Amino acid sequence: MSKKRQNRQRAQQASLAARASAAPASTVADKAILPLGALMLAASVSSWAQTQPAPAAQAAAPETTLGTVTVKDAAEVQSKDTIQTKKTNIGRSNQDIRDIPQSLSVLTEKMIDDAKLDTLKQALHYTSGVSFAATENGTDQDIRIRGFPVATVGDLMIDGMKDPSQYDRDTFNYDRIEVLRGSASLLFGRGSTGGVVNQVNKKPLLIDQYELEATYGTDSVLRTTADLNKTMGENAAFRLNLMRTNGDNHGAEIDKYGIAPSYSWGIGTRDEFTVGAFYLKNDNKPMSNIRYLQGSVPHLNPKNYYGTDSDYMKGEASYANASWIHRFDDGGEWRTQARAGVFDRSQWGTTASFGTTDGKPTTWANIGDNTILNLSGLSPRKDRHKGLYMQSDYSTKADWGGLKHQLQMGVDYSREMATFWVANGQPGTNYNKGQTTIGNPDSVGETALTPNYRYDQNYSAHSVGAYVQDLVEFAPGWKLLGGLRWDRVSSNQGRDVYTSGVLTGHENSELRYNSLWSQRLGLLYQPNDWASYHIAYSTSFNSSADTYKYTNQQTANTDPEKSRNFEIGAKLDWLDGKLSTRAALFRTEKYNERTTDADFAGDAYLLNGKRHAQGLELDVVGRLNPQWDVYASYTYIPTAKIDKTGSAAANTVGQRVGLTPKHSGSIWLGYQATPKFRLAGGVRGVSENRPVSGTTGAASQTARAPGYVAVDLMAEYQITEDVSAKLNVTNAFNRSYGDQLYPGFVTLGEARNVRATVKWRF
Repeated sequence: MSKKRQNRQRAQQASLAARASAAPASTVADKAILPLGALMLAASVSSWAQTQPAPAAQAAAPETTLGTVTVKDAAEVQSKDTIQTKKTNIGRSNQDIRDIPQSLSVLTEKMIDDAKLDTLKQALHYTSGVSFAATENGTDQDIRIRGFPVATVGDLMIDGMKDPSQYDRDTFNYDRIEVLRGSASLLFGRGSTGGVVNQVNKKPLLIDQYELEATYGTDSVLRTTADLNKTMGENAAFRLNLMRTNGDNHGAEIDKYGIAPSYSWGIGTRDEFTVGAFYLKNDNKPMSNIRYLQGSVPHLNPKNYYGTDSDYMKGEASYANASWIHRFDDGGEWRTQARAGVFDRSQWGTTASFGTTDGKPTTWANIGDNTILNLSGLSPRKDRHKGLYMQSDYSTKADWGGLKHQLQMGVDYSREMATFWVANGQPGTNYNKGQTTIGNPDSVGETALTPNYRYDQNYSAHSVGAYVQDLVEFAPGWKLLGGLRWDRVSSNQGRDVYTSGVLTGHENSELRYNSLWSQRLGLLYQPNDWASYHIAYSTSFNSSADTYKYTNQQTANTDPEKSRNFEIGAKLDWLDGKLSTRAALFRTEKYNERTTDADFAGDAYLLNGKRHAQGLELDVVGRLNPQWDVYASYTYIPTAKIDKTGSAAANTVGQRVGLTPKHSGSIWLGYQATPKFRLAGGVRGVSENRPVSGTTGAASQTARAPGYVAVDLMAEYQITEDVSAKLNVTNAFNRSYGDQLYPGFVTLGEARNVRATVKWRF
């Protein structure tokens, strides 16, 4: 960042701090209609609001001169300027990361931009302990943390509220990505067994700043983005983020665009409001899938696309959001936000299987460019999700009973609806799309066919929750965290029943949990400003409707699955806070998993299953010296095991859980070679990985993906104060590796690509 821009940001932040410190006490208007949380909890907190002097008294008050305002961490005004951050809102209030007794990794916008991580999936490759499953239609992104599902239970978040739909998530509007590991139902309600992924959107800033960026790369991929921020008065600003991407991408074509406007007023004052909208549309072709060869991922050129012209992955994501922050005189803060959205998706992918060449089946010994591949289309799918989410949180610091408290409480509500369609006749599962060969992937003799759809099933759910937690400093350097949450969840599901292709009826099931409880406990020792040690315990639950698909009444009558997380960890800052390190030993258990017992038949499934994962996590983020910065993430999971299950799958007891490689990690190093020239590079990879096979979560015994390491490179040159040029090489050695795993096939990781970027920031 140029010195001129740094000084301007410091001045504006100082001005904001001065206005905040000089803000008058509340007026009668402040007590008007408080946010959603105030309506629900006003009876218990009305004493927190304070009356202010009459306007006449204010007018007569003498003028005062503010003292010197010291702005700390001025270089961290925006996450696009630093690879390190020490604050987060993932705990539903603005917190120091050191006060969260749980593993947390943060990818800032600078890290995302440095490595050209254009999608959420690409970004999560730089967060260890995260793996990806392919699904039956071969095109979804099923994310796992510590081997436990994320996307299928709504553990993807936008600004702390659930984002359960499947769509091609783009990073153009991200300020940062936060990955909180371990059970966290106290904060988010149902789900969050292995953790959550929080997508933090960009917000308007009190600064006039405009950024235009154009990237052109391999296979004619052109990506343009704009990040435009304009002040609209003393404490208001408007921000607009735009994205357009298209190109061949080795056959997996990309064609998408997005727009995200937001407007804030009252920034830094007693009442701060933000309204915004988001729209993303894509008309892409999904990556093709490949069957395993003799139980392992075949070594194919990742640039070869074995899909067909009829493949598609279309989607639209649109939502509107609003937030209100009310600040009290005693330092307390009330945050209320809401989001409503609609998400549409339809897709049809292709899987290539090895055929017989010269009368011989394909093996590792005879595979070659002339090897025949049979292309089959998986079952097409189409769905629409609608969601309404509201939450309100109060946080404050107080001295009660001679002890220091950081109190937090909140309520939330959600309404979710989903409709699913399936193929109506041809094409069905494994529809024949023709043949090609390994060395000539474009020679596809495909019969053109566009899928037709019919209604299949629907889902609707309501949930409401409330929580309270307190972080108490009971002795110098010692803090105790305790929290309790209550949830009520209800859902309805229905589907049409077809017999021999003829509609013969309709089935419905209902689910209701009236009282579900989650806990969070933690002990922290913070002997100084740079060290924090913790021991923590937290729980989570998964209701039967977490898949957002039809479940019969037997499933609906089954109690929720429960999970718990144990963690011992430390967060340490070094080099005057410029470098942050994190280490944690963890054990995550799902201890009453749903099972099918061959000797039991009744109105509900058994909850006698159990599995766990335990290991070590390490993070290093920050600046080593004025020239070097680093981001590193590593997870070691030596044990991920099926402990108990029903008799129908008793043979899986003791087996390793699928999608939990023992080693996973990444490191990104940046070096400022001269004031204008910067080099950076990273490696990312995992050890041997296996897909999940069956309902118990056990690893497949017949399919595997060997470990891999991929290398990414970057060089950047500051042409002028406002214009820079950058060159990125992703997967520099064109490594072929299994990325998304399914028991029957694998999706290869992206091929090597080279991209040149020009950025104009003014």
